[in-house]
Amino acid sequence: QGGKVEVPTIDGVARVSIEPGTQPGKILRLKDKGLPSVRGYGHGDLLINVNVFIPSTLGKEESELVEKMASKPNFMPTPKDRELIDKKYREMLAR
Repeated sequence: QGGKVEVPTIDGVARVSIEPGTQPGKILRLKDKGLPSVRGYGHGDLLINVNVFIPSTLGKEESELVEKMASKPNFMPTPKDRELIDKKYREMLAR
């Protein structure tokens, strides 16, 4: 079950569904919700860059929950996950 977020557009607000497992840096496209075309008809697409907020401090209960989740197999990166992470770091460093 995905979460819904409100995204400002030039025409108001659009509700966008963020699917479970969506990774930071994912680009979502809202067709025809961008700036008007320079040719005078239609609109471009609005691109949304997904970012994740990570709190800098946690309370005791929150820390315990994070520690409990960290020990679950689903929170352990697979070799494929590690490859993707390494690839992203190499791309960032190459800039």
